[in-house]
Amino acid sequence: MPELDEELMKKRELLEQFERERFSQETIEKEKEQSIFEGAINVNMVPVNFAERLFLDGKVAIWMPADFEELTQEELAVSYPLGNKPDKVYSNSYLDLAVGYHYTQHEVPDEYMGDFLKIARLALERTGPKVRILSENVKKSEKHTISSIEMISHTITESIYNLMYFTSLDGRVLLGFINFNCKNRERYKPIAQEMFTSFRFTDEEQIKEHNNEN
Repeated sequence: MPELDEELMKKRELLEQFERERFSQETIEKEKEQSIFEGAINVNMVPVNFAERLFLDGKVAIWMPADFEELTQEELAVSYPLGNKPDKVYSNSYLDLAVGYHYTQHEVPDEYMGDFLKIARLALERTGPKVRILSENVKKSEKHTISSIEMISHTITESIYNLMYFTSLDGRVLLGFINFNCKNRERYKPIAQEMFTSFRFTDEEQIKEHNNEN
């Protein structure tokens, strides 16, 4: 059936052309002009809505895709087979992007969080050449210090971009992260950076409102 074969070939060519367009430099550059704070952006020509979400009894907040869902314990076990599972991880089925956190038992007051970054860097460097640190930063406000490390970790099959940040919440270290496969770095990195920029501590009124809703 040559006519059917020809039709299938045309459909395949159109699909391949669309995929090339999705990941083309022109498409990426246009999409990078968009901001998650507008509420909706395109990611490789896929519309994605963003919204702020509160965590840890409403004490902190961060912007993320509105349809991100929490991974189950079974899914976490698959994603972190060697242990050291985060408390929460959120993602969806069509983006190569995840955000999560681990609220540790380490008691470190806010005034020492700048020094905590040095400890975190040393711990990461000791893992060997599988981790490459790209940058580190310390942001200070009137009440809070937020330290961050931008890094790439390597596995047998892939390289992962990871933006980790640390702050003190009620005297304990909160470790947050945003990560994705490095093959998507050019498009996903500005998204991750905006998500990190959006991280904030809420006020007492927002905490009360959040707790009343739950």
